[in-house]
Amino acid sequence: MKILICYFSGTGNTKKIVNEYKKQFESKGAEVQVYNIESGEPLEQNNFDLLGIAYPIHAFNAPSIVVNFVKKLEKQPENKHLFIIKTSGEPLALNNISSTKIKKMLRHRNFTLTNEYHYVMPYNIIFRHSDNMAYKMWDVAQRLVPAHCDEILENQKSKLGYVFMGSFLAWVFRIEYWGGRYNGKKYTVSDECIKCQKCVRCCPTHNITIKDGQFEFGDNCIMCMRCSFFCPTNAIKIGLFNNWKVNGEYNFNNYNENEEQTHKKFCKKSYQKYFEKSEEKIKKYEEKTQKINENNA
Repeated sequence: MKILICYFSGTGNTKKIVNEYKKQFESKGAEVQVYNIESGEPLEQNNFDLLGIAYPIHAFNAPSIVVNFVKKLEKQPENKHLFIIKTSGEPLALNNISSTKIKKMLRHRNFTLTNEYHYVMPYNIIFRHSDNMAYKMWDVAQRLVPAHCDEILENQKSKLGYVFMGSFLAWVFRIEYWGGRYNGKKYTVSDECIKCQKCVRCCPTHNITIKDGQFEFGDNCIMCMRCSFFCPTNAIKIGLFNNWKVNGEYNFNNYNENEEQTHKKFCKKSYQKYFEKSEEKIKKYEEKTQKINENNA
């Protein structure tokens, strides 16, 4: 089986998940091509059996760069299965509506959605999760991916829950597409800037330029937070949302018993439910895998 996974990743969380999918699918004998949407490189659009679309959720929607990519996909000569992967910083049911627009567009291109998964990964805006929480989120995601890959390959459908008035709500929240462009023009650079130009090089929409030694922010920002998140001196101010700015990479690999969790009460029940349901799924998968191995021994 040939699998094509097309993804956009703002600050790396979605890319980490996609790489796990690639590893797991290939371990099952599948041939996997991973395509970075922002690259703009030519893409063979018909040479695959199964399509995956992956993205970080922006204001309960797929980022505009993903929507624009889907618009350019060709209609398939015959129906093909589709799976969607998405990441966000909180496990709210409202995140289920984020694929509303692209699912409709993909149906018109002869794709049938069979599986859809949402992974909770640490915020790059709003507030900074502790590294302990980032470690826990990533650990759970790594153990969930094999179970989800098996479901996809074994044609076991898995879709996210229905949200009342979801299509309408998704449409309302799409104001972020316009709002992001408006707010992006209000980005500024402080005196802490060392002129490394990392933000210029990494912007997925080439929205940051330097003219006469001054940084200029255009009207094509998609609020991916890559520039402010990775700025080595925390010099970028993100306009109206500067109080929500998160700067600096997370440490996903080390658990510190002495580190305090930030914002302990924020969506506490939702996080607990997400982790509990994830562990249930992982346990069932591990038990199933163990039985298969015992039968094959």
